[in-house]
Amino acid sequence: MSAWPLLMTSQYTKILKARVDASAVFSKGGGVNTDYWGSAATLRPNRFTPLIPINLLEETDGISKAMVDAANIIDGKYVLGGTSLDQTNPFAAIYAGGNNNFVQREFQFTTGVDADLNGVLKGLTFNTSMGVDYWNRYNQGYRNGYATYEPNWTSYSGTDLLGSLTQFGQDTKTGNEVIADSWYRQTISLSSQLNYNTTVNNQHNISAMLMGAAFRQSFSETYQPTTNSNLGLQLGYNFNRKYYAEFTGAVVRSAKLAPGNRTAFSPAGSIGWRISEEPFMKGLSFINNLKLTASAGILNTDLDINDYFLYESIYTGTGGNWYGWNDGAGTQSTDSRRGNNPNLKMAKREEISVGLEGNMFKNQLGFAANFFRNNMTNIPGQLNVLYPNYFTNGFPNSSFVPYINYNSDQRTGADFHLDFRKSLGSVNWNIGANATYYNTRATKRPDVYTYDDQYQYEQGKPLDAIWGLQSDGFYMNAEEVAMADGTREAKPAFGSIAPGDIRYIDQNGDKVINDRDRVYLGRGGWFGAPLTLGLNLSATWKQLTFFALATGRFGAEGVKNNNYFWVNGDDKYSV
Repeated sequence: MSAWPLLMTSQYTKILKARVDASAVFSKGGGVNTDYWGSAATLRPNRFTPLIPINLLEETDGISKAMVDAANIIDGKYVLGGTSLDQTNPFAAIYAGGNNNFVQREFQFTTGVDADLNGVLKGLTFNTSMGVDYWNRYNQGYRNGYATYEPNWTSYSGTDLLGSLTQFGQDTKTGNEVIADSWYRQTISLSSQLNYNTTVNNQHNISAMLMGAAFRQSFSETYQPTTNSNLGLQLGYNFNRKYYAEFTGAVVRSAKLAPGNRTAFSPAGSIGWRISEEPFMKGLSFINNLKLTASAGILNTDLDINDYFLYESIYTGTGGNWYGWNDGAGTQSTDSRRGNNPNLKMAKREEISVGLEGNMFKNQLGFAANFFRNNMTNIPGQLNVLYPNYFTNGFPNSSFVPYINYNSDQRTGADFHLDFRKSLGSVNWNIGANATYYNTRATKRPDVYTYDDQYQYEQGKPLDAIWGLQSDGFYMNAEEVAMADGTREAKPAFGSIAPGDIRYIDQNGDKVINDRDRVYLGRGGWFGAPLTLGLNLSATWKQLTFFALATGRFGAEGVKNNNYFWVNGDDKYSV
């Protein structure tokens, strides 16, 4: 890897300064044309012989010797093994499949101007910056074909020999270098801000910032670039660094929405109180700092809108090709994919937080605790259940259902941090502990139109809820299987059963095990573990630092749902 940084700063006058910085990074890595560890997770090691020793060929087997003479010999001793089902495999690809080089190039350029406007108003400054960030990567190398061989083993007096070889594929080398998997990202950004900072009578500290920012991000194979532009205002005040108040407002814009709904105002405010500076706290000498904070805000966001022009209706002519009445000539249909909704808006994130932080015992003990809750409302989605069933059709596939703002989510949590610092001799010790509790809840869903049974309602359940059939043990024998006939006991609707299969609870008592028996089973944890704990320890002696970290996540249910855990057929047994 090579890197070339460049930084230049020029002071033109007392009030004007320009800066330019640039960097370029070139990196290259070599490898082979296979994912060895990905294959090792599922490929059983006894399916085939990866390397076949050629010295075990029978002397009378002229056909196999002719194959070996024309084969790709590994280390002068082996040919590549395989079977009719494993004609390619990671071992063979490593030795004979060619090579692959990963190439990545990065370039960053930023230029800006800083102006000191004290001559206009004391404490006033101006900054502006423009930047370009380009990132490109691709693979280059040679991709060779290779032959593998399946051995037919024989044994004479306990000695294994190769009776014959069966060849699959051919050894080929085109000599042509392959350049593939090219990808790039380009970002162009521009920002400007006007800053004001002043202190009146050594007690009233005032700050203000007015800023504007925009960026445009382009990706390979993506027609529509990502664009963003915002205006922001921040006003801050504190009295003698004891009482704090701050207001922030931003005008955000999204090109994903229809004209008229592309801009929104996002306000936020916070207050703070340094309790330790109050006269009634002066007698508590062990408290060095104690501050209480609270904040609230409304953020308009388009992060839940995953594509452009979702507010428009779409008609396509590719949904079907039907026979017409004029002697079998084809007739192509025009199908609606969604309805239009020019009133589609951004989702709103309404958030509040309260915090307490402090230091005690000559700043040896520090702590911080926070409580937060945010409600995400007006989440956009295409909800078929809110419209008559004739708005959608399965064949030919069509829909007149538009995207609307409907769903709501809630996230609530609290975190705590404790830090202890102490010097013992020439060693500086630091011990820290962290804890976070996090809960999510779906607060608005069209459940009443979606499910017949209330126990399947998503509203009120966690966002990472696991839904499925609830186990009731196993079918132990043929008699229990025979009882599950839909009359005496519930009968599974998803296929035949046998002794050893899982028995499921019939939640609604209709004697049929189907999707109506799915229930909430627990939290998956993929939106954050309910409880996260952490411990850290560091010890510093002169220029040597020892650091240890331990984390734990609790309260979620693990789902073992891939081939690493599942065992069926002749899959590799991994656990």
